[in-house]
Amino acid sequence: MNEAEARAILSVYRAGESEIEDARFEEAKRYAEAHPEIARWWAEQKELDDLIALKLVSTPVPSDLKTRLTAWEQRSSRRTTWSGAALLLAASIVAAAIMFSSSRGPFQPAVSMADYRDEMVSFVKVTPKLELESSDLSRLQDFLAKADAPARFNIPKKLKELGPIGCRVLRFRGHDVSLICFERAEGKLVHLLVIDAAAVAKAGGANNPQYAAEGEWATATWTDGGHTYLMTTQSDRALLEKYVSSS
Repeated sequence: MNEAEARAILSVYRAGESEIEDARFEEAKRYAEAHPEIARWWAEQKELDDLIALKLVSTPVPSDLKTRLTAWEQRSSRRTTWSGAALLLAASIVAAAIMFSSSRGPFQPAVSMADYRDEMVSFVKVTPKLELESSDLSRLQDFLAKADAPARFNIPKKLKELGPIGCRVLRFRGHDVSLICFERAEGKLVHLLVIDAAAVAKAGGANNPQYAAEGEWATATWTDGGHTYLMTTQSDRALLEKYVSSS
């Protein structure tokens, strides 16, 4: 089996469905386990599927969408056997793909801070699987550096005092995002995500972070030293301000 075959087979898998009980699928999984680059690509594909699913669930379908699609279908000179439900599903998938597409595809949405914040918070709402679990911050930063992700960045003093539990690398619009998780209470985490400052719209300075709410989650964003920081936790702004402080 070569790389192209493995990618083609693994790409049909969707989280929540029974894995394909097929010898070729098992062979493709073994290929991925033996090739870190393929394993990482597959992990990113599954994360993207999860994000699209979350967006589809949270985005209401416009009440007049079916009528508009049906009218378009009738005007089309080409005959189609698609049902109204199939058209709605296709429209939803296209919309989600546009919102979540990365450098792989032709759709490239405007990279605003709101886009970035929304995707990252959607990911960490479900406790993310960490690539390295450790309470040693230096070890975590070395791991990120070896992955060519942001690694040598300033971490607020109050956040450092919590102690990290692990890290991983994410992708956003073709850019690496470093994620370090800190435990503030049993089962409660503070997530710090760091990306190259050129990848997203500029946030406030280190001494003037921008705060926002994503449902039950509070977020703070700022830009410092060539990096843009996003800190988030499931709480209110007052608690987050405590950890953003460098004093």
